[in-house]
Amino acid sequence: MPNINRKSRQYLFKNKLDRRGKSRRELIKESFFMMIVGLFLLLINYLIPQKIELFNSFKNNVKDTYNNLFQIYDRSNNLIKLEEIIKKIIIIFSRTPSVQFLEGIFEFRKKNYKKTIDIFKNLEIDNKDVHRKSLKENI
Repeated sequence: MPNINRKSRQYLFKNKLDRRGKSRRELIKESFFMMIVGLFLLLINYLIPQKIELFNSFKNNVKDTYNNLFQIYDRSNNLIKLEEIIKKIIIIFSRTPSVQFLEGIFEFRKKNYKKTIDIFKNLEIDNKDVHRKSLKENI
């Protein structure tokens, strides 16, 4: 039998909130502090040399990490985890040629051969990437 005297969970924290608003002085002090922190972050951003190279290095590391995860799940025949990883890769990196290549491999593993052929027909692989190019031709 349910306990009728229990308060609804919807109002669990309602009584613990401060009912009065902040004073004008507190608001000005808080906004001034936020402005100082923002200017500090802007200064740090300005002082970092070679920001673009640093960002691109981070992006390549993330790509390599997801690529390694994809290969692990591909080799272990774990199609559920493989599908989760391919969805995350598509969301993060959009549909670049390398992502389309991984998507084509995933569809091949799911035995969706028609979709695999459609993906690989429209795929432009760099001539320097011999491994992927040979895989594409073999599939």
